[in-house]
Amino acid sequence: MASPIAHSFAGFWTSLVLRRRAKTRLTGPWRQYFPRLGVLILLANAPDLDLFITPGFPRSALHRGFTHSLAVAILISLALSCAWRIAPGFWRSTILYFAAYSSHLLIDFFTGTKIGWTNTGFGMPLFWPWGKTFSSPLILFLGIHHKDFAALFSLDNVWACTYELLTCTIVTLVMGLLWKRKLKSRTNRPKSEAPAHLLSNLQ
Repeated sequence: MASPIAHSFAGFWTSLVLRRRAKTRLTGPWRQYFPRLGVLILLANAPDLDLFITPGFPRSALHRGFTHSLAVAILISLALSCAWRIAPGFWRSTILYFAAYSSHLLIDFFTGTKIGWTNTGFGMPLFWPWGKTFSSPLILFLGIHHKDFAALFSLDNVWACTYELLTCTIVTLVMGLLWKRKLKSRTNRPKSEAPAHLLSNLQ
């Protein structure tokens, strides 16, 4: 599994989509947006709660089990939309919740023991209850060692967390620059001419 760093960034990215796409523009101070941001970040980390389902943390027999599946992502997204519509409309909220939860599955899909085309992924039951596991041959994130507490606080995990922090920060900065450039191009776009039917009425 990737660390909570990468998953929290994914929840933050989902929150940016919410802020960008919401019909009721969230233009106020960021502090009024924190509850939504917090929910999406927690949801992006939620699949790893299976570590605490059975005794033996940090080594849980159920880790990367049913919580790492699309079925659970859909069910939780629907349930949360019934409890709190984070965006205007039930289905819009469901899609955002699903995006935050499934971002965890996407990151773990590309997580393994070695970076590159190494086929070292851990595998997840994406289509649970079908028991077959899936992982990508392309590994983009290093998995966190959690066999015991000594492994949990090992130098390998420090390196993996540092790599995630740097990678996700760069991705965030690039996304921000592209977004800013897009907004600037919209601002500088010349106003469109009046429609042809309005011009004909003026003649």
